[in-house]
Amino acid sequence: MTIEFPLLASFFQSANLTILIKMTVAMLLGGMIGLERELKHKPVGVKTCVIIAVTTCVLTIVSIQAAEHYAQVSENIRTDPMRLAAQVISGIGFLGAGVILRKSNDAISGLTTAAIIWAAAGIGIATGAGFFFDATVATLMILLAVRLGPAVQQLVRRSRRKTRKTRINVLLNNAQGIAKVTDLLISNQYRADNFAIKDQPNGELKLSIKCLITDRAKVQQVYLLLKDLPEVISVDLEN
Repeated sequence: MTIEFPLLASFFQSANLTILIKMTVAMLLGGMIGLERELKHKPVGVKTCVIIAVTTCVLTIVSIQAAEHYAQVSENIRTDPMRLAAQVISGIGFLGAGVILRKSNDAISGLTTAAIIWAAAGIGIATGAGFFFDATVATLMILLAVRLGPAVQQLVRRSRRKTRKTRINVLLNNAQGIAKVTDLLISNQYRADNFAIKDQPNGELKLSIKCLITDRAKVQQVYLLLKDLPEVISVDLEN
């Protein structure tokens, strides 16, 4: 026991303790980001993000310490302490490209996961350089954005759905039906604009109107009202 205490005391007084703290913080922050991906059953999880964060952290530490070491060896040696970290940012793109998939319907998936990989590398570099506050704030912001992102998208989609206009295509057998259709929409307080009238080869008329309808139930009501007009041959609504 008398031998262990001096060794333990020297460890806490050396630079190795700082290195251990940096790598531990990188592991925890990377694990937090990876856990979010793990809960969503994504290909990149806790293990991958921890490996990326810890590895980039240790590479940053080595880069900084190597620059300091060789600067002391000779005055003629001058190296950039973040040069290795800059190469890590470029190289991490290969991992990100591996999780981006293109589906059969030309939809792209995996972009968020690829961004998480890049973010884990950045957090590891920031931690390795000793910027604990920056790395922690970045981790919290990333988790906040990933978690709140879908909720914000739903709110935006709902608001856009409320202001989205319905296109009404009405096929008429004579020109008198145009006034009847517009009067019917106005009398029922449907705000209509962007009228377009097109003659058909068989003498019929095609009337296109954009109408603001916020309730889906009213779409059916508009259809039934227009269908009852004798001048209307067919009704086509696009919402």
